[in-house]
Amino acid sequence: MTRLTQLHVERLRNLQDLDLEPEGGINLISGPNGSGKTSLLEAIHTLSLGRSFRGSQPNELIRHGAVDLLVRARVQEGAPRLREHRIALQRDRKTLHLRIDGENVTRLSELARLLPVLALHPQSDDLVLGSPEHRRRFLDRVGFYALPEFFDCHRDFLKVLKQRNALLRRGRRETTWETLYIRSAERLEAARRDVLDKLVEQVEGLAPKLFPKGALSLRYLPGYRQDLDLATAIEQGRERETEMQSTLFGPHRADLKISIDDQEARQVASRGQIKMLVTLLHLAVLDLWQKARGEPAVILFDDLASELDRDNRRRVLDFLSASGHQAFISVIAADALDDDGRIDARFALADGQVRKMV
Repeated sequence: MTRLTQLHVERLRNLQDLDLEPEGGINLISGPNGSGKTSLLEAIHTLSLGRSFRGSQPNELIRHGAVDLLVRARVQEGAPRLREHRIALQRDRKTLHLRIDGENVTRLSELARLLPVLALHPQSDDLVLGSPEHRRRFLDRVGFYALPEFFDCHRDFLKVLKQRNALLRRGRRETTWETLYIRSAERLEAARRDVLDKLVEQVEGLAPKLFPKGALSLRYLPGYRQDLDLATAIEQGRERETEMQSTLFGPHRADLKISIDDQEARQVASRGQIKMLVTLLHLAVLDLWQKARGEPAVILFDDLASELDRDNRRRVLDFLSASGHQAFISVIAADALDDDGRIDARFALADGQVRKMV
C-alpha cells in the first residue's frame, strides 16, 4: 500500500521545523486559526506536486526571511511486500531540487507516482462553480493517475499548441504544424474521453453511498462545435484565429459538464450538494488510482468540519475507513469529529509546532 510514514518540514510558511509520523488511516490535525494546519497540508501537497493547493506562487511557501524550504518523507509502497522510499523536495527562489532514495530526479511526476495526493479545501468548489479551466485541470489530473501514457500525450499537445500559437502570432500557417496539431489534439481528446469513462464508472459505484439524492452525469465538451470534427472547426474559424492570433479550437478550450438530474449542477445544486459533489468526484479519483495502480493514495481535507454537515462527514469518514486510503484532515477543535467516525491518529498544532495526542 502507498503510505506516508514520516514527514519532515523546514522553513515552510509559519511552520517551525517539524517531524510527523502519521498512521496509515485517518490522521486528524487540530489547532486554532493561524496555527499552521493548512501549511502542514500544503507541505504534503507540495512534496507530491511541487506546489500548494491554494494557488499561491511556489516562492510564497518559503518562510519569510529564509532562502529556501525543504520537505522530505518516507513512503511505503507495494503489497504484499512493502518497499520504502525516501523522497525530498527543496526549493529556493530560483530552482527546484528533487530526490528519490538519494538520487536526483528531474520530473515531479516521479514523486507524484510514489506519493499520489489529492486535496479538498474551501476553493475546491471551483470544480463546479469556476471556469472550464478548473474542470480541465481536474480531468487531466485523473488522466495522470489512470493512464500511464497520459502524461506524454498531454505534454506533446501543449508543445504543439505553443508552436502553432507562435506561428499564428507571426501571421503564418504551415501544413505540417496544422497536421501535427490536429493529430495531437485528437489523441488527447480520445485519452480524456477514455479517462472520463473510467471516472464515470467509479462515480456510479460511489454515488449511492456518498451522494444518494439526484442522478449525476458527466459529459465532455471538446472545445468546438460538437457536430463538427476538429479539422472542420479550424477551417471554418480560420479568419477568427488569424484575427485573434491564437488557437481557438481544441482540448485547451474543452469543458466537463457536471449535471444533477439532467440540469447543470452549478445552477441547481445547493451549497451543501456542491461540497459533497466535489468530495465524491475526488474520492472517485482515489478509487480509480487504486483500481489502475493497485495502490491506495493520500487525500487532504482542509477544515472538513466546516465544509460538510454531520451526515456527510459520517459518509466520508466511513468511506475512508473502509477504503485503505490515507487521509489528513484539519479541524479547529480536537473533538470536532468525535461523533462522526473513526480517527486513527490525532495531532495538535500550536505556534507552528506539532505534537501527537494520546
